[in-house]
Amino acid sequence: MTPLLPTPEHYLHNLITMTSSEAKRLHRRAIKEHFNCQCVYCGLTYEPEQLTLDHVRPRCLGGPTLTSNLVPSCKKCNQAKGSNNWLQWMRQTFGPTSREQLILQHIN
Repeated sequence: MTPLLPTPEHYLHNLITMTSSEAKRLHRRAIKEHFNCQCVYCGLTYEPEQLTLDHVRPRCLGGPTLTSNLVPSCKKCNQAKGSNNWLQWMRQTFGPTSREQLILQHIN
C-alpha cells in the first residue's frame, strides 16, 4: 500500500503550491493508490480512472468527506452499496472477507 501523506499539513502545503483542482485530483489518486487501485468491496484491481471514491459512512447519514471516510470502489459496488451500511451490505453481497479489516483499519 502506498502511504497517504502523514498529516493534513502535508496536504495543506500542496494546496498552497498547486491549484485546487490539481490538489483534489492528487488527493483522490493517493487514496486509490493507497489501496493498490483495488475496489475495497469486491477486491478487483482497476485503473485509477475506473475507480470512484465511496463514503464508507454515506454523506446522507452524516458521513464526513474526510480521507478516513473515503475508499476506492468500482462503480458497480459503489452504486450497489448506495447509502446502506457498508458492513451489512458487504457481508450480504460477498460474505465475510479479509477486506473488512482493510476498511476498519482505514476508518478507525
